[in-house]
Order: sequence, then structure tokens, then C-alpha cells
Amino acid sequence: MYCDERFAIAMASAALDQPFTSLPATTGDAKTTHPPLIGFTGKRNVGKSTAARHLVENYRFSSIHAFGGGRAAAYEYFGYLTGDYSLANRMVYGDLKDVPSHFLPGEVAPRHFLERFGKFMGVEMGVPWTLGMEIDRARRFHPQARIVCESIVYEVDYFRECGGVVIRLERPDHEGPAGFESDEAQAAIVADLTISARSVESLLSQVESAVYRLL
Repeated sequence: MYCDERFAIAMASAALDQPFTSLPATTGDAKTTHPPLIGFTGKRNVGKSTAARHLVENYRFSSIHAFGGGRAAAYEYFGYLTGDYSLANRMVYGDLKDVPSHFLPGEVAPRHFLERFGKFMGVEMGVPWTLGMEIDRARRFHPQARIVCESIVYEVDYFRECGGVVIRLERPDHEGPAGFESDEAQAAIVADLTISARSVESLLSQVESAVYRLL
């Protein structure tokens, strides 16, 4: 069973098998073998998913998430626990991610599980099991497509070794959910470019400009 967001990304990526040439051609030894990679980092709820979706829907990028496979597994797990896959979708991808759940031990929010599961996969198993698999999957399915990774946390060194460019997204005066171990990791990332925007319109406009400059 597919969750709503995974289905939407798949539909938006349907035309990716043909190369997209409206953006500048990429140069540089690290990026000549494959189309380029752009990754977003930053606090929660600053617009990383929104920016990635914009590039998919308007510029034929293929979107990946370093924890995409883990989120898919969590979706199935929560669906198994609750017996309701629409609820599981909201717990993993939507409005219930940060809401305490009586389905989980201690009535913690789903993010409590997602954070720890993500650290297990990305740190204990290693980045080749997370971002590595996601990049490999995207390149197999859409070999001509540029790739946008909607969230870089533990994987920044690996991402750059693959030729990736990291953009930090910031929303002034926004703190977002706090108290998670990944906060320190993402805060330590030195981005290639930082975008600060108070509105979605400003965010998407700056992302478009950044894509043209960086690629």
C-alpha cells in the first residue's frame, strides 16, 4: 500500500526518463558521470519538503529522502500497529508526526520513533544503507534526472563525495520542534549556500535562483 506523499512524488516524477535541459549544463569532475545532486538541510518545518516538491513538480527533479526507505518501513509499521494506513500516513508524513499518540509506548509522538530509527539506520547501519541506497535507487529508476535530497543530517560527507551541493533553509524567528539528537548534527553542517525566507513565495523564488547559480 502506498501512502499519499509517496504516490504524489511518483506521479510528479513520471516524466523523468528524458533529460531536462532547461537548466544550465553541469560541469566539474565530480558531476560528469551523473546528473547533479542538491540537498537541503535545516531545522524542522522550514520548508525543505516544500522546496524539494517544487523542484520535482516544476523542474523535473527526482526527489529522495535519506530516510526514505526508513519512513516507508515506519509507515508499514504504524499501519500494522494501528490497523489504519491513512492514520499511519499522517503519523509519518503529515500532521500527526509531532502529536502524542496513544498507539505508541508512553504516548510519545511518532517523531520519537522516527528519530531513533533514523539514527539507527544512518549511524549504526551506515550512510550506504540510507542515502546511498536512495541515490542508487533514483539513478536506476531515472538515470537522466537531477536529484534533490529533501533532508541532509548525518549524510553530508557522503553526499558531497557524490558531488552534492548542500543548501541550508532558514525561516527567521522559527525554532521548530526541539530536543532531538539530529538537531546537533544538522546544525553543524556547513552549507554551500544559505537561504532565509519568511514566506513560501520567497523560499521558492530563492531556491530557483540558487539552482541556476549552483548548477
